Amino acid sequence: MSIDVKALLLSVALLALAACDETDAVALRIRLRDDFSGQLTTSNVALMPAESALQQATSGVEWQSRAEILCSAGRFTSLGALKISDIDLSSGDGGEGIAFVRVALPRGESAKWCRVMIPMTADERTKAAAALDPEGKTKNVASTIKIEIRLPGNVVGNGLTGRVRGIKLKDEGDTATLVVPLDVAQSAGDPIVWHLTWQR
Repeated sequence: MSIDVKALLLSVALLALAACDETDAVALRIRLRDDFSGQLTTSNVALMPAESALQQATSGVEWQSRAEILCSAGRFTSLGALKISDIDLSSGDGGEGIAFVRVALPRGESAKWCRVMIPMTADERTKAAAALDPEGKTKNVASTIKIEIRLPGNVVGNGLTGRVRGIKLKDEGDTATLVVPLDVAQSAGDPIVWHLTWQR
């Protein structure tokens, strides 16, 4: 009997995440302060380069594959100085008490951010999703990327320039969320530009 270690590790990591949404497996979370400093928390899926201590201590199984969800957190002093691969981030004061955040995500073969977040093949992603949910209802594990921004005040404006089919936008209170399917990020097209505003 063999075990799909990739699916097992993804299952355990997903349970440990703050929310139970399958899109949380691959995510960037930014908590922004009024001075445009803040905190960045990331989670992304990657292949494990070597056997884990658990694998080495286990016998009687034929390991087929390995993957892990990597989580990290850190602080930044300026959103404009924050560099996440080739994602362009900017923020500022728009006047009359309105502040803004702009996030530009490149698309197509040259886009790096989506490959950094999900360095897995389509076959590996399908295999992991099928193992996590034998009923086949879960389709988006490691095939979407979530960007969540918590602002210093409630969201006033939340929109995209050149909206693309399949992208999801949501906001509630001071938190806005953008979910981009991996196939959309990898397809040719103009950058995805996300605009947020709030009242200072």
